[in-house]
Amino acid sequence: MNPITCRKPLRPFLLAALLFNPVCGLAFPAEARADEGSSLADYSLEQLMNVSVEVSSAARKPQKLEDTAAAIHVITRQDIRRSGMTRLPELLRMVPGMQVAQIDGGTWAISSRGFNAKNSDNLLVMLDGRVLQTPTFTGVNWDAQDMVLEDVERIEVIRGPGGALWGANAVSGIINIITSSAAATHGGMLSGGAGNYEHQGMARFSGHLGETGHFRIYARDAAQGNFKQASGIEAHDRHDLRSAGFRTDWDMYGGDSLTVQGDTYSGGSDHTGTAVSLLPPYSTPTGYTIGLTGGNLLARWKSAVSATDEWALQFYYDTYERRYFNLGEQRNTADLDFQRRFRWGDRHDIVWGAGYRQTRDSMDNTFVVSYTPASRTDRVVSAFFQDEIALSQDSGRGSLHLIAGSKFEHNDYTGLEVQPNLRLRWKIDERQTAWAAVSRAVHTPSRTDADSRVVAAVVKPGATTFATRLQGNPAIQTEQVLSYEAGYRSQLTEQVQMDVAAFYSEHKNLMTIERGANFIEAGYTVIPLVFNNRASATTHGLEWSGSWRPDDRWQFKAAYSWLKMNIHHDANSTDSSIESEVGRSPQNQFQFHAFHSPADNVDLSTSLFYVDSLPSLNVPAYTRLDARIGWRIQPGLELSLTGRNLLDPGHPEFINTPGPRTSEIPRSFFGGATWRF
Repeated sequence: MNPITCRKPLRPFLLAALLFNPVCGLAFPAEARADEGSSLADYSLEQLMNVSVEVSSAARKPQKLEDTAAAIHVITRQDIRRSGMTRLPELLRMVPGMQVAQIDGGTWAISSRGFNAKNSDNLLVMLDGRVLQTPTFTGVNWDAQDMVLEDVERIEVIRGPGGALWGANAVSGIINIITSSAAATHGGMLSGGAGNYEHQGMARFSGHLGETGHFRIYARDAAQGNFKQASGIEAHDRHDLRSAGFRTDWDMYGGDSLTVQGDTYSGGSDHTGTAVSLLPPYSTPTGYTIGLTGGNLLARWKSAVSATDEWALQFYYDTYERRYFNLGEQRNTADLDFQRRFRWGDRHDIVWGAGYRQTRDSMDNTFVVSYTPASRTDRVVSAFFQDEIALSQDSGRGSLHLIAGSKFEHNDYTGLEVQPNLRLRWKIDERQTAWAAVSRAVHTPSRTDADSRVVAAVVKPGATTFATRLQGNPAIQTEQVLSYEAGYRSQLTEQVQMDVAAFYSEHKNLMTIERGANFIEAGYTVIPLVFNNRASATTHGLEWSGSWRPDDRWQFKAAYSWLKMNIHHDANSTDSSIESEVGRSPQNQFQFHAFHSPADNVDLSTSLFYVDSLPSLNVPAYTRLDARIGWRIQPGLELSLTGRNLLDPGHPEFINTPGPRTSEIPRSFFGGATWRF
């Protein structure tokens, strides 16, 4: 394992019923949920066009999508089924402006609006309110994020800063995964499938729990075989994960509700790295397996005091352990969060809340990777306030709203951080909405940034042994972004919708690696490379998406994004290579999706993706074609066949030279079956 391989980029969504919209896909009316295999043709165009759209991540409250002053995209349950994707990171490819690249069988580089890298750490990722980032490097261990995709209600993805509501590290976006309530999934389900690279199986059962309760339990097993490298040699990147869990939902007296849920998992992820030693030959390629175990438990109480006054109290506990060949890591996190929403007068809709998080780690240090101290407890205390002010009374036409608020957060690394936000939403008429925003967000230091020691190389050119060592910096500061955004969304006709967003962001205190003075330690000379904050950047871009439904049986969607980055190191920085980060995120991306129901029980889906080249990594541009056919042979039973990356036998999507070796992403096929009873 190499949790630090080079600067920051290498550290380590109340949807009642959702149609498609300028920035999301198709969902069906509530009565369709009993049969998740429903096709487009099962509903008239008029039915599909008159379903309200609600999201909850943009303002921490339910609101219609057209009332959000943010660049937001929703991946619906129907999108997930029709895509044929079997893992969470793959689904994010459908989001306009997201940079999603698979490095090997279990490793991903996922970011928004630039700065893409393995374990990118500027995206805040949540699952049912539980934060998936690890404080070890403030990124996501994607190899441990396995879930029953059939139980995902929707995934809300916000591009752009969200720190004013959600806190630190929501710098370039938010991914909020929301699963269905147990009441919405009554009955049993068996699903599984296999292909030339993967196989998986899942069993789920849901039912009543007393008079007012509902429960759901599941067990899942998934595995992926080794990909191949560019040379044709089989890579060492097999991945497997077994998981089980439950969810219970109770409707309580007086409109209250209680949710308790939990999951546990175990598995392994293979990689190839380099073992470094003070003895000859000093560095040796080695295959290793990351041992993965973990679990979580979450409880959430919600109360509706009145139609305009509600509150929620949530607690979760998360634990995981990861075992590498050169480090053992164990972490426990407890989080308590309170939120209240109420209306004040006719014009103010106020949301406020407070939270406390405590996380404790324990590192089994080695010569190559170590943390000082070996165990550390960190705490974050936070509060936020946001007021949505109706500058003109809502009439559905010409209404103007001002949204203002801020998050106040105190962490053990940099102290108090303030992340304000100001947004303006103009609902021009029933079909058109324009919005603008200016917001500040911060990325706070991780455990790795402050306390790590990683020996990157050992050489002995003569009598002296030299060890190049990446070192954390206890004085490291927050990275900051000030972002300006504007957007417009419109339903041009009953069949055509579009959305466009533009942004300009100024980044300060970006992480660099600075050359320190050599020193002697334990008989060898250390060449220190120390984390610091000596770079700045500007990013700007454009994101467009649209959809067209000519009739009940056809739907077309397309999206395009353009990104421009400029990065500069400070005059006192010795890290001149940071400018190369510009070439690690694609400048142009395009995607096109076509969905067709030639018969009431048959669905056809095709998706075309174009991703621009990554000059800094010598990764050429590529075009990817995916296709799926689904056939409901009888009520409750569906068979499907999915082909991915059909245009070529394999291509790289990202290069991770210092860490796990890069694999070619292959052409693959997957046949699946789902039985609901």
